[in-house]
Amino acid sequence: MKLVKIFSACAAIVAMMGSLVAVEPRDVAGKQIEWCMIGDSITWAGNGDCFRKELLALIPELAFVGTHTAKFGYSHAGEGGNTTYKVLSRIDDVSNIPNSRYYHLLIGVNDSSGTKAMSMVQDRAKPIAERILKILDKLTARPGCEKVFWGTILPCAVEGKDTPEAREKFALRDATASAVNKIMRDAVAKYGDKVVTIEYEKPLREVAGWQKLIRLHPTPEGYKIVAGIAAPYIKKHTVAANAPMDKFGVEVTNLYLARRKCTRPLIPGWYTVSFDVKKVNGGKLTLTLASRSPSMYKTPLNQTVSVAAKAGERAYVNFMTGYEGYGYNQSPVTITPENGEIANIMVEKTRPSQKPSIYGVGTFVDSTSPCSLGEKLVPVK
Repeated sequence: MKLVKIFSACAAIVAMMGSLVAVEPRDVAGKQIEWCMIGDSITWAGNGDCFRKELLALIPELAFVGTHTAKFGYSHAGEGGNTTYKVLSRIDDVSNIPNSRYYHLLIGVNDSSGTKAMSMVQDRAKPIAERILKILDKLTARPGCEKVFWGTILPCAVEGKDTPEAREKFALRDATASAVNKIMRDAVAKYGDKVVTIEYEKPLREVAGWQKLIRLHPTPEGYKIVAGIAAPYIKKHTVAANAPMDKFGVEVTNLYLARRKCTRPLIPGWYTVSFDVKKVNGGKLTLTLASRSPSMYKTPLNQTVSVAAKAGERAYVNFMTGYEGYGYNQSPVTITPENGEIANIMVEKTRPSQKPSIYGVGTFVDSTSPCSLGEKLVPVK
């Protein structure tokens, strides 16, 4: 319990300091800590963006990088449902997991779900740990990678499960994950200071009522505790960049391909679509967002969104595709106005401001729209 109190006290002090002196993007431009978070749905889905939000409140220099964006607009490289196998299958593709100075790896809880009996725990844990080490081998070998922060797998709550079968299943999952952590704590020593262990499991188990806060996917309050554990490690083992920028912006990509009249395939996540309103019948414009060639997909996108709009103005709306395999399959998306006409369509990953970038084609640097903490700021000449 003492360890948890220390972490909580550190978080409280930093938060108090942050409330006294507001940090602006201009204060961290050129002085950021590039941070790519790799993992499963604990990193990605639902309240997963609370993890980044709480980290940023404690360390405003963080610049989140990755292919995905979540509900608060922070980038990451998590993927719902990922196992160590799936991370290994995508780790060599920089368009999936980009290069970064620092990585945060939290993976293995899904691998642990197949244990059928306590007698199987050690046999299940060993190969999971071996695959995590392979991931660490790949990441530490990347050009520009300074450190990888490996997080011990979070404890998995048994409390609250409805049936004895469900409680047993989660108890086995928890025991397997804990066994993986035990193997890994010693195994990562071979990397020296290239890999930093963030010890989540031990302090979390000391938190009173942790099962209601951490569960399988932490609650927003649970993520605040998790971020409070991680922050001291990050502060101690990272060095902020030192290249002050007089003028800066954020690199954005317009995912809409005007010639094809659809987007690039949209990975699951949160997006902003903006456009010029040429004509609208009524005070609201209704758009249909749908997978192109829907018969090709088991769960194609089909959403209707409305936004207040006037002819001659630029309007925007934010939307979430749905989770891969749970109502959505990655696909190109068409955007059809049902009661008007639009032009100069832009589809981009939602930014922390929740507002669109200026209009552009392809990938470009937006130095006009307001930037936010947590975005990777780049120089503008």
